Amino acid sequence: MARCRAIKANREPCTLPANGKQGFCWAHDPATAEQRRRRAQRGGRAKGNREVAGLKAEIKAVIADVRSGDLDRNDAAVMIQGYRALKDFIALERQVKETDELAAEIEELKREYGVA
Repeated sequence: MARCRAIKANREPCTLPANGKQGFCWAHDPATAEQRRRRAQRGGRAKGNREVAGLKAEIKAVIADVRSGDLDRNDAAVMIQGYRALKDFIALERQVKETDELAAEIEELKREYGVA
């Protein structure tokens, strides 16, 4: 079976089997680019949304514990600071992922249009 004719970002040839007439694998075929982009976006959001939902639930529990008197306000304040730090790291992780995705898309477009 023929190998994909694409060159990866690390300048090595792709080793996946080629599909179709153009000689690309699914990961490099321009015809599947939009589908790959949608899947990548959906995957990143799903993880981030679960993390945010989890943090939100934990913060609500801290608030409820403070209201009921089961948790000291000072302890709760420190916990909320920790949640803020986690929130910031989730946002940073999303930004890095988006930047990496955009860089990969730019490289793909450069290869597609023969721009160095």
